[in-house]
Amino acid sequence: MTMRGLVKTLLWAMMVTLPFLACKRLVDTPTPQNRQTADRVFSNDAGAQEAMTGCYIDMMNTVRSLMNGGISLDAGLTSDELKCLSPALPEDSFYLDSLTPGNLVCTDLFSTAYNLIYDWNSVLAGLSTSTGVSAPVKAALQGEATFNRAVLYFYLVNLYGDVPLALGTDYAVNQKLPRMAVNSVYLQVVSDLEEAIARLPPDYPGDGERSRPNQVAARALLARVWLYEGQWAAAESMATQVIADGRYQLVANPDSVFLAGSREAIWQLQPVHGRMATADAGAFLRLLAGKPNFVLTQQLSASFETGDLRKVHWTKNSLYGAYPYKYKQIAASGVPPEYEMVLRLAEQYLIRAEARAQEGDVAGAMADLNIVRARSGLAATTATGQAGVLAAILHERRVELFTEWGHRWLDLKRLGQADAVLSIEKNPGWQAKDTLYPIPATQLLASPGMQQNPGY
Repeated sequence: MTMRGLVKTLLWAMMVTLPFLACKRLVDTPTPQNRQTADRVFSNDAGAQEAMTGCYIDMMNTVRSLMNGGISLDAGLTSDELKCLSPALPEDSFYLDSLTPGNLVCTDLFSTAYNLIYDWNSVLAGLSTSTGVSAPVKAALQGEATFNRAVLYFYLVNLYGDVPLALGTDYAVNQKLPRMAVNSVYLQVVSDLEEAIARLPPDYPGDGERSRPNQVAARALLARVWLYEGQWAAAESMATQVIADGRYQLVANPDSVFLAGSREAIWQLQPVHGRMATADAGAFLRLLAGKPNFVLTQQLSASFETGDLRKVHWTKNSLYGAYPYKYKQIAASGVPPEYEMVLRLAEQYLIRAEARAQEGDVAGAMADLNIVRARSGLAATTATGQAGVLAAILHERRVELFTEWGHRWLDLKRLGQADAVLSIEKNPGWQAKDTLYPIPATQLLASPGMQQNPGY
């Protein structure tokens, strides 16, 4: 099914799948009526594909959920990327590092992630018992579901630390799930991605739009996971496989990077909410009397080198400071011109650069780094030595991936730099406990025995 077909079948898909996917909290389980609906949905290829469509609608139909703009904004505010100019907004707590277990935005990040995990677990359960879905379609959809579950657990474990690991839809099991150690969650993420690589087709479904993951998307995320885990050789190998695929290129014009169907896109998500602009555009481009709600910090604005095309094309000035301008369409009718970019090629070059530098291949790391810099109109790096090149790569990640999917926030944490950097940027509000978000109070009430993160 094409993404244009997704829009056309929105209402039908929601009518078919939402009764089956209802009650999606962490501790919920399908009723017998839902089970019968699931049996009908997964009775043939078309029904199974529509169930998958319904999951993507669920993912993108809530503004600023974890997968629809939430992490880019909230993690940008938590790190040293963004400042909130509207204290009345609940997101200001992320900038001030004053989150509480009752913060509604933080709670929504957590709860919508588990709602979506329930969706993907439900799809896997339906496919596992189906006798009417053909083997190739079943394998592809199973790979797609495990991939999406891996994405969600990757972000949950990086935002909240130890988290419950729900792999099914059984109430009796899910109600008593403890928080699992970060390492255990990462093992599941790796397992899901390896299964996705084995099951997903090499090509994109439908007409080739990149809004449903293929095998390469799973490799791209696994390259990131291996980098985070310090598995340098594995990260380099996986990123190399992605880079070597001829379908992906760095887009010469920075204004075209985030368009639907961008050659740089490895995986995008189509907006379906409201007038169909991206959630990022809705967050960053809405101005009141010329005043944006969120602007770049002075430190981020100053970090762009002279002549960097990213500052020219991906930021916009106002009287109150520069604000993100990667997405440029605040509203659209029909099929939107921009899709939410989740995975793109530039990150893979930077993953491989960092992995190579960590392995001692400084020349190889510089070569990858310079490819990204060249697209941005910059000369080759002048960094020297392993430490200097690693610092240059971190800088490049900052200016290339700013306000995208929490990259900067997660980089500061995984590299152990959060305290040093943010104690200055957020003085006096920063505390070491702020490296993890609080477990929502509602979740603690629903799951007796679950422990809160330290300091909250």
